[in-house]
Amino acid sequence: MKKTSESGVLRVALCGGGTGGHVYPALAVAEALKRKRSSVQLLYIGGDRLESRIVPAAGIPFRRILVHGLTGRGFSRFCTRIQSAFELLLCIPLIQSMLILRRFRADVVAGTGGYATGPVLLAAHLLGLPSLTLEGNRTPGLTSRLVCRIVDVIAVGWSDQARRFRHLAKNDARIIATGLPVRRDLLLMSREEGAAAFGFDPSLVTLVMIGGSLGSLKMNEALVGALRQIGKFDSRLKLVQVLHVTGDRRQYQVVLPPEEAEEICPHYQHLPYLDVKYPHALAAADLVITRAGASTIAEIAARGLPAIVIPWSAATTGEQARNVEPLRDTGAATVIVDDELSADYLASVLRARLWNRDKLQEMAQAARLLGKPNAADEVAGLTLELAEAKALRREAKRGAAGRRKGPSRGARRD
Repeated sequence: MKKTSESGVLRVALCGGGTGGHVYPALAVAEALKRKRSSVQLLYIGGDRLESRIVPAAGIPFRRILVHGLTGRGFSRFCTRIQSAFELLLCIPLIQSMLILRRFRADVVAGTGGYATGPVLLAAHLLGLPSLTLEGNRTPGLTSRLVCRIVDVIAVGWSDQARRFRHLAKNDARIIATGLPVRRDLLLMSREEGAAAFGFDPSLVTLVMIGGSLGSLKMNEALVGALRQIGKFDSRLKLVQVLHVTGDRRQYQVVLPPEEAEEICPHYQHLPYLDVKYPHALAAADLVITRAGASTIAEIAARGLPAIVIPWSAATTGEQARNVEPLRDTGAATVIVDDELSADYLASVLRARLWNRDKLQEMAQAARLLGKPNAADEVAGLTLELAEAKALRREAKRGAAGRRKGPSRGARRD
């Protein structure tokens, strides 16, 4: 590979944020870049949400820009939209991004979605830097629809997305179905390692419910109610290990009280958030109850996990209902419509799944066939290709400039 900067070091700027579904794929790409190029230098540009905490903890230099989302519902989101509109009108995030990219001397910029990618990828475009955007949702959000017109490569989660993106992208953009990058530790973690992280027995059936980083009151109430219903009539629940991830919002943390858990489900545990133990939870699981964020769906598929999926009905573009379609259509997941979720409904689904080993294996195999465990390597490879093409263009330009100058004055003529 040609030199990609004056010092011969490849400099990659990553951007994306707002939720784990945008941040964790970026971290997976960062891991893959380090494996492919030991000398790579990374810089992550994002906002003040989840990425500002997770990225530095992963050992990646982080620079914050002043940026907020334009979409969402409710009064608080309305106020945020007004703030964001002023920031964009004054070009604050764009100017910050351009200064950061020039100071870093980036060779290439890769965005993984979320509103933080917009100004960074626009800055890359204005500076003449090659860029890539990643969209895992089957229904693209506002930022993705906009940046598709200015990037060189669009990586998508599913092949049918590539066809949909064609009319959004600029004419010469490459659109490639790579899958959504998944962290390497999530793929390599053994069941025994996962179970040990929670003091679980790997030989027992393990149910994991994850309602997202903030959590879901409705999902928490449904799970607790379902466990109560099953526990009254089925003693087998005493041999089921349940990991209930409630989410960070205190008002959503509805859990099974210890004295009740001891009676009906003694292997029940609850946590507000998994953080570094997230790969352990999926490794330990026989069955997962979850929302349908693009990253979650990709992780379920790559890991080969049976799932009960409850798409979030308030998702901005309805993307969660679309995200789960491949798993639903192949039998890898049972889908419960958000508005129909109840303790009774969830209890009936759990009774039909928890102790049916054949059905769980069938669902796991269907999920595994949809998985793209090499997505991070593919996206990293595309990022490196863009940097290499930039280096070749620069060398060609230098060569052409040298030829135009002709021989030096002191050159001997025969």
